[in-house]
Amino acid sequence: MTALLATEHLTMRFGGVVAVDDVSLTVADGELRCLIGPNGAGKSTLFKCLTGQIKPSAGRILWRGQDITGLDSFEIARLGVGIKTQVPSLFDGLTVLESVRLALRRQARERAARAQALATLERLGIVELAPRLVALLAHGQRQLVELAMVVAPEPDLIILDEPTAGMSAEETTRAARVIRALNAAHAIIVVEHDMQFIRAIAKTVTVLHQGRVLVEDDVASVLADRRVQDVYLGKADATPLRRCASASPKVHQ
Repeated sequence: MTALLATEHLTMRFGGVVAVDDVSLTVADGELRCLIGPNGAGKSTLFKCLTGQIKPSAGRILWRGQDITGLDSFEIARLGVGIKTQVPSLFDGLTVLESVRLALRRQARERAARAQALATLERLGIVELAPRLVALLAHGQRQLVELAMVVAPEPDLIILDEPTAGMSAEETTRAARVIRALNAAHAIIVVEHDMQFIRAIAKTVTVLHQGRVLVEDDVASVLADRRVQDVYLGKADATPLRRCASASPKVHQ
């Protein structure tokens, strides 16, 4: 079966620095995949390659078997990929409803767009924010509004870069519920380093270290892997990862 999204030997060099090093992975329809790793592991660079913000030095990116390496972000979005960057990009002068309707401008007429925007806000549990100005929202609310803008056009795949950055614990818990619910209708890739959040949402986890895939497996196996504990938390502080682990890991050599 053809993967929804795949990379083949993807590599990104910045001069003599290799930020992403020969990464091959596949994501299936309906999958929820978390990409994690310590600072400097290559997560953000891989996100930018997948979303067309930078062009990889080598390797390929495939969408349903089609080579999309080097496409711009807007071209990738038109294929059915919703992209949310870490920092919300919103128009403060618009209401929440207007913002989500704006995301539908290419797909639906005015009345249909309004109904679809309201339905999306309902799905994310923030319909009460519809009449409020974006400028007056708290940071966590802004994150969810931008997520609504990504979700509204019904993409096949949603790619999120640290979606809970700057959120409170309560907001993070809410975001986890939203993402799990969205996964019923969308494949999702989450690039993240917050381990509590990963525990709450993860199914399959890919761990990056020094630009390469270190481990890829179910979340319990990954969190039980001593090498993940060592590179992620440091050898002296591995206990928080071990608490929720139960299975033997599969490791890419």
